[in-house]
Amino acid sequence: MGKHLLALASLLTVLVTAAHVFLGGPLVVPELMASKDVSETVAWLLYFCWHDGTVALLVAAVAFAYSAFKPGNRVVGVFATALVLGIGALGLGVSLFGNGALFSTPAPYAFNLIGVVAVAGLLLDQRAG
Repeated sequence: MGKHLLALASLLTVLVTAAHVFLGGPLVVPELMASKDVSETVAWLLYFCWHDGTVALLVAAVAFAYSAFKPGNRVVGVFATALVLGIGALGLGVSLFGNGALFSTPAPYAFNLIGVVAVAGLLLDQRAG
């Protein structure tokens, strides 16, 4: 059961990545790049950070899948879980202590959900082995 939950965590991460790229990207990136309220350097740094997020999500998806389908590779699953829970904590923290506007995005929710699924997968995998 644990490996199935880790595979589910991988699938959920791929789906969140697709939403990030194909839904969020067209909403966020053009507005950011057209903004006259931030300097060119800040706009490009934020653009770079947007893509950093994409890369981090893809790495997590691959790590979850690897941990699910390659026995004995729990550490890779633990790494991916720490990554998505860290991103989730950041999204929730910014929403609670910064600006609640972020609550209208998947950031405070999606990563924590994936992390919970992954933790359950790791715990069940540990009991089975």
